[in-house]
Amino acid sequence: MMTFIGTANPGFSPYAMEELRRRIPGTSVSGEAAGETFRFTSGEREPAELLKELRRDEPVFLRHLFPLEAEYPVTADPAATVEALTAYARALEERVPGRKVAVQIRKTQESPFPFSSAEARDIVAEVVRELGGESVVQDADQIVSVYASGKSILFGCSDPKDNLSDWPGGAVRFRREEGLLSRAAFKLLEAERAFKLPLDRFNHALDLGAAPGGWSSVLLDRGLKVTAVDPAEMDPSLYKNPRFRHLKQNASDVSFPPGTFDLLVCDMSWDPHRTCRLVSALSPAMTAGASGIITLKLMYRKPLQTLRELMEEYADHFDIRKVKQLFHNREEVTMWVRRKP
Repeated sequence: MMTFIGTANPGFSPYAMEELRRRIPGTSVSGEAAGETFRFTSGEREPAELLKELRRDEPVFLRHLFPLEAEYPVTADPAATVEALTAYARALEERVPGRKVAVQIRKTQESPFPFSSAEARDIVAEVVRELGGESVVQDADQIVSVYASGKSILFGCSDPKDNLSDWPGGAVRFRREEGLLSRAAFKLLEAERAFKLPLDRFNHALDLGAAPGGWSSVLLDRGLKVTAVDPAEMDPSLYKNPRFRHLKQNASDVSFPPGTFDLLVCDMSWDPHRTCRLVSALSPAMTAGASGIITLKLMYRKPLQTLRELMEEYADHFDIRKVKQLFHNREEVTMWVRRKP
């Protein structure tokens, strides 16, 4: 049996743990950092088979994981901490030579861990290089994960694909590029990555609830034609693009010829069941097999039950490809669907 350290968005670890309880017979789960980080075991499953299943069918709320291979008491003493960091790193002497290794350090706010993430990373990376490995930030063969909680320093080393994300804790970061209209754009950029769905492969997108235009701007940058629907004003810069059209109406009042769009995106702060009815009503305007990227607001006390109900409702018109709480989601998740023929 193997123990893993899992991470969810703040406040959502109870739902991530419940998902895993339902999926892994005999698993044991316990909180590590309130609301975000936790431990779970492989239970009755072989660890390698469990990881394969989690990669194939990712839980909604589990953002990141790594195997727990070593645990040391956390202390504010720099010398003792250096000893713990180097001791674990040296234990990797048969795993890192000739390989690209990324060292990822995280710590909770209440942890007495005495180093910054960069300082601790340098300590471990120095040992990695001494052992014949190459210290890298991206495109690693192995990831060394270090997590300092209020009580312990937790260590693990794994293949990046087994972590579900190659970002530290699954915290996907994008630079605030010039011309990006809102932080909501990060959500669409992350969805593109998480769903392995290159946006530039589409031609004409329908953006529902589009104002002020964060998602529309990303789609225009990818070369798409965009029809944006929102009664509110859009950012003036969008009107300069000849591929952009704004319908200043409620999404419930518009209609389009069949097969007009091969992509629908929707990031509205509406009741998720109402959003489902709206998107479903506009599905004839999508080509057969067209994709939809839709934000589902979690407005109710039982998110797992809400998601089950919503997936049943969306299944009338769409094949559900993936539902995931992204790092840039807050009280919501993002869903990728394809319109049924």
